[in-house]
Amino acid sequence: MTVDAREHYLGRLDAALVGPGGPKRDLIGEASDHLEDATEAYVSAGYDEPQAAAMAVADFGSVDEVAPAFQSTLAIAASRRTAWTLLAGLGLQPFLWDGGLDLAATAHAHAPHTWFYAFLNQAVETGGGVVLVGTVLALLATSVGNRWFKRQREIARATAMFAIAAAVFVPLTGATMTAMSGGGTPVLWVLIAVLLVGPLSAAGLSARRTLQAC
Repeated sequence: MTVDAREHYLGRLDAALVGPGGPKRDLIGEASDHLEDATEAYVSAGYDEPQAAAMAVADFGSVDEVAPAFQSTLAIAASRRTAWTLLAGLGLQPFLWDGGLDLAATAHAHAPHTWFYAFLNQAVETGGGVVLVGTVLALLATSVGNRWFKRQREIARATAMFAIAAAVFVPLTGATMTAMSGGGTPVLWVLIAVLLVGPLSAAGLSARRTLQAC
């Protein structure tokens, strides 16, 4: 084994990990720094560089041993990004429906007097609050809560599944209510696509990548 064993090891470790590019590069960088420091320490102790590199890699642990812990860190990083993306999408909704554009008033003005529309309206109000609270809790669990909770992949997976459910529920109910109230104008549908479907779809895609990292 030569000094290049460090690069070979880092390449295998990089290939074994799935997750956001930035955090992944940071982890690989930390591993590289550790191996370099360990190699230098062995060289200072009298070993030649090939031996020192081999001993540093052996001390660090095999890829199969190291990768699971690194992967858990990446899963949490991915889920935190998903939670922030979801929160950003939800942050646009008050402007879209209740303030600014006030599309809710437009929709309700032509709302059909049916039990299903009333049910959807209540579901939006209740579900919206649940989604917002759940998103905040997910952010806490994947940030400061990460110091206390050890089941990182389970937290990341739960965050991703919650985000996918929200990414389906919120646009589906909003679009359905709009359609039931008469469909609105083309401009209204464009606004819904840009400010509702687009941001929540981004959260759903982020959640999918989180599941891949889990």
